[in-house]
Amino acid sequence: MNSKLENYNVLNDIKKNYNLAINIARYGDAIDEVGLWESEKIIFDKYINKDDKVLDLGCGAGRTTINLFKRGYKNIIGLDLSDELINFGKDYITKNGLNIDLVVGDAMNLKYEDNSFDSVIFSYNGMMCISGHKNRVKVLEEVYRVLKPNGIYILTAHNRDDSGKHNEEWAAEKLLWEKGMQDSKLEMFGDKYPVDITGETIFLHFSNIEELEEMVINVGFEVLEHTKSTDIADENEKTKTFAGATVFWVLRKK
Repeated sequence: MNSKLENYNVLNDIKKNYNLAINIARYGDAIDEVGLWESEKIIFDKYINKDDKVLDLGCGAGRTTINLFKRGYKNIIGLDLSDELINFGKDYITKNGLNIDLVVGDAMNLKYEDNSFDSVIFSYNGMMCISGHKNRVKVLEEVYRVLKPNGIYILTAHNRDDSGKHNEEWAAEKLLWEKGMQDSKLEMFGDKYPVDITGETIFLHFSNIEELEEMVINVGFEVLEHTKSTDIADENEKTKTFAGATVFWVLRKK
């Protein structure tokens, strides 16, 4: 398949799902009803300075962008592929008299100069919603490019080796791959097409520590830490309902 067409299909699938009314409502409501997770507050405050120039990738309607701004991170830009979610966030910003830039954009092709940002974040397992290993590598390369030297990249990703009740499911899935009996539309072990709350089938890649560590190091990042969210903070019930446990990865551009 032509690479431009393939990228279009990847982006179109993501955009189609997140432009659904139910997702606009869910992520819009999360700005105030969920806010920043306790684990996010701790990690962001630990590694990002209040005067840093920050790029928030996959910001959706602005849950992280807007609440980080309210927390004192005034030099922040939110970017998302979904124009509908961005429009919701812009309306919220206008109604609340805030001064925040939200833009529609593609994390695989960032329209920023090299060395533009002190910090970049990609919350809520967002990078892993991008299908195709090479596409996720492209995101890492783009983040590396736009970060200043020693800049910080914080992302979250599930760890399939520590997935609780799903451990047996992954063991069975691994056997299918070893026998060559896996779903033909899957590119690599860890790929899934779960059904989300909208009833739509979405893509999500579940990495493990070794896989993601190798991936980010190959791009040039230094791993400062990878810590499970539940080891950082005990979240409130609204956060637990909104999002399950994940792993925070903190990377530094060498």
